[in-house]
Amino acid sequence: LLVSGEPHPGERTWRNLLKSDPSVDLVHFTILRPPEKQDGTPIGELSLIAFPTRELFDEKLDEFDLIIFDRYKRRGGVLPIAYFLNIVDYVENGGAFLAAAGPAFASPFSIYRTPLAAILPAQPTGETTTGGYTPGITDTGDRHPVTADLPGAESEPPSWGRWFRTIDTEVDGGDILMETPDGEPLMVLSRAREGRVAQLLSDQIWLWSRGYEGGGPQAELLRRLAHWLMKEPELEEEDLRVGADGDRLNVELRSLDPLVEPSVEVTLPDGSTRQLTLSHQGGGRYGASMGIERT
Repeated sequence: LLVSGEPHPGERTWRNLLKSDPSVDLVHFTILRPPEKQDGTPIGELSLIAFPTRELFDEKLDEFDLIIFDRYKRRGGVLPIAYFLNIVDYVENGGAFLAAAGPAFASPFSIYRTPLAAILPAQPTGETTTGGYTPGITDTGDRHPVTADLPGAESEPPSWGRWFRTIDTEVDGGDILMETPDGEPLMVLSRAREGRVAQLLSDQIWLWSRGYEGGGPQAELLRRLAHWLMKEPELEEEDLRVGADGDRLNVELRSLDPLVEPSVEVTLPDGSTRQLTLSHQGGGRYGASMGIERT
């Protein structure tokens, strides 16, 4: 479920990404006109389709794998407080929520001033910073599968186009994967009981999709982000996998924590054990292999 708080260039980026993914069924609504606006427009012309708030945020909320609020701002006439409480319950019971912030996130109309504050790791300071900068990957981001090995990230700074706005926040939980050159958070991921939450603290990623200054890996980044939120096993940040390839047993480990000489204990068919030391393969990946005898 994608809810855009207002028409803006970035909503096409989200829509195109999600519509192009064959594993995603997208339901998208854009708030074209705030309900408090009074300009004499006939009632029958106020919307192209009614926003079915009760159906989406009460009756069928649990049917969605991911809810995205794109530059959404709090409006009492659209979503009552009870529906924000429903979203919190949905996330804490295993759902996923992504907030793509715009300037309204730093305003009195911020969704942080709703029950959603209970699950959002980044709190707005009320300030917005403008000016060109190249987004960067943090040390944690270098190890996290959502942002590790993104095309262009191997240089310093990354060979990506600039963004021009950041919503200033204070982060009190989760993992910061992307930041500005000044250390301001740009992408924060966290867990809320059984569910997952992500915040993108700039509304400028659409510049990459337009190819501004060469663009950036927005399609791959947002695809990974959406699938991590929906608990794609390949994107787990703490993961151990074992598999056979011919006469070799391969062990692969991923972890956000820097590990010194990690090892695993392999139990052989005869009951004996063997200690296998894993080597660092870049980012948060470690691996090793050993010969096996097939019987």
